[in-house]
Amino acid sequence: EEMVATFHEFHNSLSSMEAMLAPYLDLPLDEMYEALSPIEQAKSELVTAYTVNSLYWGFLTTQGVTLDQHPLKKEMDRIQKYMRKVKLLESEMEGVRPPTGHNPPTHQTIDKYAAARFIKRGIQKEESLKVKQEREAQKR
Repeated sequence: EEMVATFHEFHNSLSSMEAMLAPYLDLPLDEMYEALSPIEQAKSELVTAYTVNSLYWGFLTTQGVTLDQHPLKKEMDRIQKYMRKVKLLESEMEGVRPPTGHNPPTHQTIDKYAAARFIKRGIQKEESLKVKQEREAQKR
């Protein structure tokens, strides 16, 4: 009886999900994408990729596959990274700061002026070192 009740719950959940997805499933994919903004398109693609990979993850788990070193783990991590990037981009577009604890991808930038100072000082030290060595060599 308990198993039958669980299957009925599952069936009801699937039915309600079908009802929620019906408007999207009735439209051709091209028409649906035309109605979405580029950021919404990216989010839709990422959610689709993540869902498919999650289902495959579940299947592999039921087959007893260890997923710690499986390539699927890297793919899931890659998708999550892009989800964070899209979320950060969306926050920036709305002018909202990302939530506390959010680790946005780090972008390294080069301060040209600081780099020029380092190089200039390095060259000056090199030249002064050569001059000192030449003076010491002349003294000998």
